[in-house]
Amino acid sequence: MTNRRKSLPPLDTLVFFEAVTRTGGFTAASAELYVSQAAVSKRVRQLEDWLGTELFERGTRSLNATPSGEKLAEPVAMALDYLQTSLDGIKAPKYGSVRIAANSAVSLFWLFPRLKQFAMSDVSCSVETVISDDPAALLSDQSDLAIIYADTPPSGWNGHKLMDEELAPVSSPAGIAQYRSDPSSLVLLDYDRHAPDWINWDMWAKRNPSSALLRLRRTVCRTYGQSIGRALSGEGIALASCKLLQDELASGALAVLDDARLKTGKGYFLVSRPDGAARNDTRDLFHFLSEPNKSSRHGECRL
Repeated sequence: MTNRRKSLPPLDTLVFFEAVTRTGGFTAASAELYVSQAAVSKRVRQLEDWLGTELFERGTRSLNATPSGEKLAEPVAMALDYLQTSLDGIKAPKYGSVRIAANSAVSLFWLFPRLKQFAMSDVSCSVETVISDDPAALLSDQSDLAIIYADTPPSGWNGHKLMDEELAPVSSPAGIAQYRSDPSSLVLLDYDRHAPDWINWDMWAKRNPSSALLRLRRTVCRTYGQSIGRALSGEGIALASCKLLQDELASGALAVLDDARLKTGKGYFLVSRPDGAARNDTRDLFHFLSEPNKSSRHGECRL
């Protein structure tokens, strides 16, 4: 069995040698390694003594690698790079990331703006987001936190209700003016349901069968976010979750078309696993997102 402690020189001598060959001198290497020039010279000399050959020709104003130094330079650099890559691949980060999962609509309209605020706060930490419209994927074992659409937190998770859901038809102010001038000129901006409890215009129709909106043509958008984007452009009427779109409603970019509001009895919950909430960074993000937003009242559905 090879005794590497005896068959290999001290690792730090190789680090110093590589720095000198790469930077071109003892002075430059000492600045990079935050040590004195004498310390660099001492480590290189130690390696030369171990090898029994000189690695540099030391002139008054120059430093040139000997044939032995040139031969050794590339394999030492490659070995140190390989070692660094291997260590980085298994080294635990100094600060772990908190992984939070949410569907695309919640992420786009509610979570991302608040993560920006969190990133600039005193309790900021690294955050990894997972976006999926598959409810089961949100509750993956890999998630520290999740925002889910439900009537109660799932079993095995702690939960805090972020908002109740209230739906209303919305468009841009220009879109609403156009609708009131010529109702048939706009379309309902619909989207596919990715879960049984999602509500789109089909589900709206069952609860509001006498609504005049149901006489309008429909355009199916690829996502809920796209339906809101087209409503913002005045291209049609979308079904808005008012609390989720509170910023757009507060700014006037979107307005409620009429008073045909629908309270679904469901809401959005921020949930965490009991064991995950013990981490300081996870708990900090949970509390930050749970704090009542000062502008939440602007998300109410109003005429």
